[in-house]
Amino acid sequence: MMKKILLILGLLLTSIYPASAIECSSFQCPQNPYENGVSISNITGMNYLSEKIANILLTREIKKDSEGKYTVNLQSYNISALKAGKFKSLEIIGQNTVTDGIYASYIRLKTICDYNYIEVNNKLKTTTFKENFGMAYAVTFTEEDLNSTIDHSTYGEMIRKVNSIGNSYKLFNIVSSSVKITDNKLFYIMNVAVPLLNIKKDIVVQTDMKVRNGEIILADANVVTENFKFDVNKLAAIINYLNPLEFSMKLFDNKYADMTVKEININNNKINVSGIITVDKDVVTPQ
Repeated sequence: MMKKILLILGLLLTSIYPASAIECSSFQCPQNPYENGVSISNITGMNYLSEKIANILLTREIKKDSEGKYTVNLQSYNISALKAGKFKSLEIIGQNTVTDGIYASYIRLKTICDYNYIEVNNKLKTTTFKENFGMAYAVTFTEEDLNSTIDHSTYGEMIRKVNSIGNSYKLFNIVSSSVKITDNKLFYIMNVAVPLLNIKKDIVVQTDMKVRNGEIILADANVVTENFKFDVNKLAAIINYLNPLEFSMKLFDNKYADMTVKEININNNKINVSGIITVDKDVVTPQ
Protein backbone atom coordinates (compact mmCIF):
# COMPACT_ATOMS: atom_id res chain seq x y z
CA MET A 1 0.00 0.00 0.00
CA MET A 2 2.74 2.51 0.93
CA LYS A 3 4.44 2.06 -2.45
CA LYS A 4 1.14 2.77 -4.16
CA ILE A 5 0.46 5.84 -2.01
CA LEU A 6 3.90 7.35 -2.69
CA LEU A 7 3.49 6.76 -6.41
CA ILE A 8 -0.05 8.15 -6.54
CA LEU A 9 0.97 11.26 -4.61
CA GLY A 10 3.44 12.12 -7.31
CA LEU A 11 1.09 11.40 -10.20
CA LEU A 12 -1.83 13.11 -8.50
CA LEU A 13 -0.14 16.43 -7.95
CA THR A 14 0.32 17.06 -11.67
CA SER A 15 -3.27 16.19 -12.62
CA ILE A 16 -5.20 18.84 -10.67
CA TYR A 17 -6.27 21.53 -13.13
CA PRO A 18 -9.68 22.90 -12.06
CA ALA A 19 -11.21 25.60 -15.02
CA SER A 20 5.50 24.25 13.37
CA ALA A 21 8.01 21.85 12.98
CA ILE A 22 7.39 18.32 14.35
CA GLU A 23 10.35 16.12 15.12
CA CYS A 24 10.12 12.33 15.30
CA SER A 25 13.42 10.69 16.13
CA SER A 26 15.87 12.13 13.57
CA PHE A 27 13.07 13.30 11.28
CA GLN A 28 12.61 17.07 11.04
CA CYS A 29 9.75 18.81 9.26
CA PRO A 30 10.69 21.49 6.73
CA GLN A 31 10.03 25.20 7.20
CA ASN A 32 6.57 26.15 5.94
CA PRO A 33 6.70 29.05 3.44
CA TYR A 34 2.87 29.27 3.38
CA GLU A 35 2.41 29.62 7.13
CA ASN A 36 0.71 33.04 6.95
CA GLY A 37 -0.31 33.15 3.31
CA VAL A 38 -3.78 33.60 1.77
CA SER A 39 -4.35 33.08 -1.95
CA ILE A 40 -7.05 34.21 -4.35
CA SER A 41 -7.97 30.58 -5.11
CA ASN A 42 -8.93 30.09 -1.45
CA ILE A 43 -11.16 33.14 -1.55
CA THR A 44 -12.93 32.11 -4.76
CA GLY A 45 -13.38 28.47 -3.71
CA MET A 46 -11.32 27.07 -6.58
CA ASN A 47 -8.83 25.56 -4.15
CA TYR A 48 -11.66 23.70 -2.42
CA LEU A 49 -12.70 22.25 -5.77
CA SER A 50 -9.14 21.15 -6.56
CA GLU A 51 -8.94 19.37 -3.19
CA LYS A 52 -12.17 17.50 -3.90
CA ILE A 53 -10.88 16.37 -7.29
CA ALA A 54 -7.60 15.25 -5.70
CA ASN A 55 -9.44 13.23 -3.05
CA ILE A 56 -11.57 11.46 -5.65
CA LEU A 57 -8.55 10.60 -7.82
CA LEU A 58 -6.48 9.33 -4.91
CA THR A 59 -9.31 7.20 -3.52
CA ARG A 60 -9.93 5.69 -6.95
CA GLU A 61 -6.26 4.78 -7.41
CA ILE A 62 -5.89 3.27 -3.93
CA LYS A 63 -8.91 1.04 -4.48
CA LYS A 64 -7.37 -0.39 -7.65
CA ASP A 65 -4.89 -2.29 -5.47
CA SER A 66 -6.68 -2.49 -2.12
CA GLU A 67 -10.16 -3.62 -1.14
CA GLY A 68 -12.12 -1.82 1.55
CA LYS A 69 -13.79 1.47 2.32
CA TYR A 70 -11.47 4.46 2.01
CA THR A 71 -11.84 8.16 2.72
CA VAL A 72 -9.17 10.66 1.67
CA ASN A 73 -8.71 14.24 2.80
CA LEU A 74 -6.03 16.31 1.06
CA GLN A 75 -5.64 19.95 2.03
CA SER A 76 -3.67 22.36 -0.13
CA TYR A 77 -2.58 25.98 0.09
CA ASN A 78 -3.66 27.07 -3.38
CA ILE A 79 -4.01 25.69 -6.88
CA SER A 80 -0.58 26.73 -8.12
CA ALA A 81 1.12 25.21 -5.07
CA LEU A 82 -0.76 21.94 -5.50
CA LYS A 83 0.14 21.74 -9.18
CA ALA A 84 3.79 22.23 -8.18
CA GLY A 85 3.53 19.36 -5.69
CA LYS A 86 3.22 21.43 -2.51
CA PHE A 87 0.37 20.70 -0.10
CA LYS A 88 -0.59 21.16 3.53
CA SER A 89 -1.72 17.73 4.65
CA LEU A 90 -3.07 14.37 3.59
CA GLU A 91 -5.12 11.92 5.63
CA ILE A 92 -6.16 8.45 4.43
CA ILE A 93 -8.54 6.25 6.43
CA GLY A 94 -9.34 2.67 5.42
CA GLN A 95 -11.81 0.24 6.97
CA ASN A 96 -11.92 -3.54 6.48
CA THR A 97 -9.05 -3.45 4.02
CA VAL A 98 -7.26 -6.19 2.10
CA THR A 99 -3.95 -5.32 0.43
CA ASP A 100 -1.61 -7.95 -1.07
CA GLY A 101 -3.24 -10.63 1.08
CA ILE A 102 -2.88 -8.60 4.30
CA TYR A 103 -6.09 -7.90 6.21
CA ALA A 104 -6.66 -4.92 8.53
CA SER A 105 -9.85 -3.67 10.14
CA TYR A 106 -8.66 -0.08 10.32
CA ILE A 107 -5.84 1.98 8.80
CA ARG A 108 -5.10 5.65 9.25
CA LEU A 109 -2.27 7.56 7.58
CA LYS A 110 -1.74 11.28 8.14
CA THR A 111 1.09 13.60 7.20
CA ILE A 112 2.95 14.92 10.24
CA CYS A 113 4.21 18.15 8.67
CA ASP A 114 2.17 21.19 7.69
CA TYR A 115 4.20 21.58 4.50
CA ASN A 116 4.88 18.77 2.01
CA TYR A 117 6.68 19.10 -1.33
CA ILE A 118 6.80 16.30 -3.90
CA GLU A 119 7.97 17.11 -7.43
CA VAL A 120 7.08 15.04 -10.48
CA ASN A 121 9.07 14.79 -13.70
CA ASN A 122 6.79 13.19 -16.29
CA LYS A 123 9.55 13.22 -18.91
CA LEU A 124 11.92 11.16 -16.75
CA LYS A 125 9.01 9.37 -15.04
CA THR A 126 10.36 10.11 -11.58
CA THR A 127 8.99 11.53 -8.34
CA THR A 128 11.35 13.54 -6.12
CA PHE A 129 10.72 14.32 -2.47
CA LYS A 130 11.95 17.91 -2.32
CA GLU A 131 11.59 18.02 1.47
CA ASN A 132 11.52 15.46 4.27
CA PHE A 133 8.17 13.67 4.10
CA GLY A 134 6.52 11.90 7.01
CA MET A 135 3.24 10.16 7.80
CA ALA A 136 1.97 8.91 11.14
CA TYR A 137 0.07 5.65 10.90
CA ALA A 138 -2.29 3.65 13.05
CA VAL A 139 -3.55 0.18 12.17
CA THR A 140 -5.88 -2.24 13.94
CA PHE A 141 -5.79 -6.02 13.51
CA THR A 142 -8.46 -8.37 14.81
CA GLU A 143 -8.10 -12.10 15.36
CA GLU A 144 -10.02 -12.62 12.13
CA ASP A 145 -7.67 -10.25 10.25
CA LEU A 146 -4.55 -12.10 11.36
CA ASN A 147 -5.99 -15.54 10.60
CA SER A 148 -7.08 -14.41 7.13
CA THR A 149 -3.55 -13.12 6.51
CA ILE A 150 -2.01 -16.35 7.79
CA ASP A 151 -4.11 -18.27 5.26
CA HIS A 152 -2.49 -16.29 2.44
CA SER A 153 -0.02 -18.22 0.26
CA THR A 154 2.91 -15.89 1.00
CA TYR A 155 2.71 -16.63 4.71
CA GLY A 156 2.46 -20.34 3.88
CA GLU A 157 5.85 -20.12 2.19
CA MET A 158 7.37 -19.02 5.51
CA ILE A 159 5.92 -22.11 7.20
CA ARG A 160 7.40 -24.32 4.49
CA LYS A 161 10.85 -22.83 5.18
CA VAL A 162 10.51 -23.56 8.89
CA ASN A 163 9.46 -27.12 8.09
CA SER A 164 12.50 -27.65 5.89
CA ILE A 165 14.73 -26.76 8.85
CA GLY A 166 12.70 -28.78 11.32
CA ASN A 167 12.63 -31.83 9.09
CA SER A 168 16.40 -31.82 8.79
CA TYR A 169 16.54 -32.52 12.52
CA LYS A 170 13.41 -34.71 12.45
CA LEU A 171 11.82 -32.55 15.16
CA PHE A 172 8.45 -31.51 13.84
CA ASN A 173 6.42 -30.42 10.86
CA ILE A 174 4.01 -27.48 11.11
CA VAL A 175 0.74 -28.51 9.49
CA SER A 176 -1.06 -25.20 10.08
CA SER A 177 -1.06 -22.19 12.37
CA SER A 178 -3.55 -19.69 13.71
CA VAL A 179 -3.98 -16.87 16.22
CA LYS A 180 -6.37 -16.51 19.13
CA ILE A 181 -6.99 -13.28 21.07
CA THR A 182 -8.82 -13.82 24.36
CA ASP A 183 -9.08 -11.48 27.36
CA ASN A 184 -6.63 -9.14 25.61
CA LYS A 185 -4.02 -11.89 25.45
CA LEU A 186 -2.38 -13.19 22.27
CA PHE A 187 -2.07 -16.93 21.65
CA TYR A 188 -0.19 -18.42 18.71
CA ILE A 189 -1.34 -21.93 17.82
CA MET A 190 0.65 -24.39 15.74
CA ASN A 191 -0.75 -27.74 14.68
CA VAL A 192 2.42 -29.83 14.61
CA ALA A 193 3.19 -33.32 13.32
CA VAL A 194 5.98 -35.04 15.27
CA PRO A 195 7.49 -37.76 13.04
CA LEU A 196 9.33 -39.57 15.84
CA LEU A 197 6.12 -40.00 17.82
CA ASN A 198 3.80 -40.28 14.82
CA ILE A 199 1.33 -37.83 16.35
CA LYS A 200 -0.24 -34.47 15.61
CA LYS A 201 -0.71 -31.95 18.36
CA ASP A 202 -1.66 -28.31 18.85
CA ILE A 203 1.07 -26.27 20.50
CA VAL A 204 -0.50 -23.22 22.12
CA VAL A 205 1.85 -20.42 23.07
CA GLN A 206 0.89 -17.30 24.96
CA THR A 207 3.16 -14.41 24.06
CA ASP A 208 3.60 -10.75 24.87
CA MET A 209 4.18 -8.10 22.23
CA LYS A 210 6.97 -5.56 22.45
CA VAL A 211 8.54 -2.94 20.23
CA ARG A 212 12.28 -3.36 19.81
CA ASN A 213 14.34 -1.22 17.43
CA GLY A 214 11.18 -0.14 15.64
CA GLU A 215 9.95 -3.71 15.04
CA ILE A 216 7.33 -5.91 16.69
CA ILE A 217 8.80 -8.73 18.77
CA LEU A 218 6.81 -11.59 20.29
CA ALA A 219 8.45 -11.91 23.71
CA ASP A 220 8.15 -13.97 26.89
CA ALA A 221 6.73 -17.02 25.11
CA ASN A 222 4.96 -19.43 27.42
CA VAL A 223 3.78 -22.87 26.29
CA VAL A 224 0.32 -23.44 27.73
CA THR A 225 -0.21 -26.85 26.11
CA GLU A 226 -0.25 -29.58 28.74
CA ASN A 227 2.12 -32.56 28.57
CA PHE A 228 4.32 -31.00 25.93
CA LYS A 229 7.96 -30.14 26.49
CA PHE A 230 9.94 -28.03 24.08
CA ASP A 231 12.90 -25.68 24.28
CA VAL A 232 11.21 -22.32 24.85
CA ASN A 233 14.11 -20.41 23.29
CA LYS A 234 13.87 -22.42 20.07
CA LEU A 235 10.10 -22.03 20.09
CA ALA A 236 10.40 -18.24 20.56
CA ALA A 237 12.78 -18.06 17.59
CA ILE A 238 10.33 -19.99 15.40
CA ILE A 239 7.36 -17.86 16.46
CA ASN A 240 9.22 -14.62 15.80
CA TYR A 241 10.21 -15.87 12.37
CA LEU A 242 6.54 -16.60 11.70
CA ASN A 243 5.40 -13.46 13.58
CA PRO A 244 2.02 -12.70 11.94
CA LEU A 245 2.05 -9.11 13.23
CA GLU A 246 5.44 -8.26 11.76
CA PHE A 247 4.34 -10.02 8.56
CA SER A 248 1.16 -7.92 8.48
CA MET A 249 3.19 -4.72 8.81
CA LYS A 250 4.54 -5.40 5.32
CA LEU A 251 1.42 -3.43 4.46
CA PHE A 252 3.59 -0.32 4.81
CA ASP A 253 6.81 -1.68 3.30
CA ASN A 254 8.56 0.41 0.67
CA LYS A 255 12.26 0.46 -0.15
CA TYR A 256 12.19 4.24 -0.46
CA ALA A 257 10.57 4.79 2.94
CA ASP A 258 11.55 3.99 6.53
CA MET A 259 8.80 2.46 8.66
CA THR A 260 9.12 2.49 12.45
CA VAL A 261 6.75 0.98 15.00
CA LYS A 262 6.35 3.24 18.04
CA GLU A 263 3.63 1.52 20.08
CA ILE A 264 1.60 -1.69 20.21
CA ASN A 265 -1.20 -2.75 22.54
CA ILE A 266 -4.29 -4.94 22.79
CA ASN A 267 -7.60 -3.36 23.67
CA ASN A 268 -11.04 -4.96 23.34
CA ASN A 269 -9.27 -8.00 21.85
CA LYS A 270 -7.95 -5.87 18.99
CA ILE A 271 -4.26 -5.24 18.34
CA ASN A 272 -3.39 -1.59 17.75
CA VAL A 273 -0.08 -0.61 16.17
CA SER A 274 1.13 2.94 15.56
CA GLY A 275 4.28 4.57 14.30
CA ILE A 276 5.73 6.75 11.56
CA ILE A 277 6.78 6.37 7.93
CA THR A 278 9.38 8.78 6.58
CA VAL A 279 11.02 9.54 3.25
CA ASP A 280 14.20 11.60 3.23
CA LYS A 281 14.62 14.81 1.29
CA ASP A 282 15.93 14.35 -2.28
CA VAL A 283 14.86 10.70 -2.50
CA VAL A 284 13.85 9.92 -6.10
CA THR A 285 11.35 7.18 -6.87
CA PRO A 286 10.27 5.81 -10.25
CA GLN A 287 6.68 6.35 -11.37
